[in-house]
Formats: sequence, structure tokens, C-alpha cells
Amino acid sequence: MKNKVRKDGNYELFVTTKNHTILTFDNKDWYAVVKGQQGDILVGSDGNHERSETQAKGKYILVDFENDPEFNDLPHLFLQNGSKYEEWILPKVLPTEKGDKVKVVKTKTKVDEQKIEEHINNKSSGAPKNENDIDLNTKSRKDLKDMARKKDIKGRSKMGKEELVKALS
Repeated sequence: MKNKVRKDGNYELFVTTKNHTILTFDNKDWYAVVKGQQGDILVGSDGNHERSETQAKGKYILVDFENDPEFNDLPHLFLQNGSKYEEWILPKVLPTEKGDKVKVVKTKTKVDEQKIEEHINNKSSGAPKNENDIDLNTKSRKDLKDMARKKDIKGRSKMGKEELVKALS
């Protein structure tokens, strides 16, 4: 497992006076958070925004994951929210230029800083010794169906996520 911190620092998520949502990292990198038809999109922006209301602020960590089964080998952005971090998956990392767009998948997962640090430092049990060591609740329904197929669990195609977790446990 080879995971690498791409960037870290402080972020702010705020709404502008024109009702746009903006995410900034260290007041240097700016992104508009736009609701698309198939999820949220980050659009590269500039710092020319007048804040109306701060929605969240804290530390952020952008991590490239490689050979890490828990974080699916995709770049992840973790945004501190209280004592935990929100998880945003960035299939194509961050926009590099103003106007560039990338899809972002905001998960409902809240992650402890310790867990992030363990994965960054490759000290986690992220590479399980066997499938029973995997927290099945963190897997997608598709991944669970694939695991169920490998174990030849009958009726898997009609099962919901909770049923798949139960069948695989």
C-alpha cells in the first residue's frame, strides 16, 4: 500500500452574496461547488468572491490512495467537520485551471483523523488478511455483489446493501 498526501491545510466552505457555494484551500485555491444532474461538480474559480455565510471550516487533507482496498485507489478529499472528516471522492483529482470541472462524490461517511493518518502512514489494517477482516458496511453495493458472486451466494442480484452485508458476514 502506497498512499500519499497531495495537499493539506485549512479550508473554508461558504456561500457568496450571489448564492454560490465556494470551497477554498488556504485562501489560495478556489472552487465553485455546483449541483449537477448526476451529482456535485467542482469548478476551478478565482478568489473574487464576497462571503455571505460560512458553512464549514477546518483542516483538509487530499490523499492519493494506491493499493488501498478501503479507499478504492482514488483520490480522496477529507474535510474536517467537528471531530471527524467528511469524505469526498475525486475520480480526477482537483481542477487545475479556472473553469476546469471535475465530478465529486460526497459520501455520507465520517472518518476519524487517526484512521486517515494510519492509511497515509501505511500502518492500517487496510490490507486485510482475509475478507472477514473487511468492514463490509464501508463497501459499495456493487463491491458487495461481486464478493457475493465469488462466494456463490444465491439471490444476490436482488439483495439490497444491508442484505448483502448480512449474507457475507
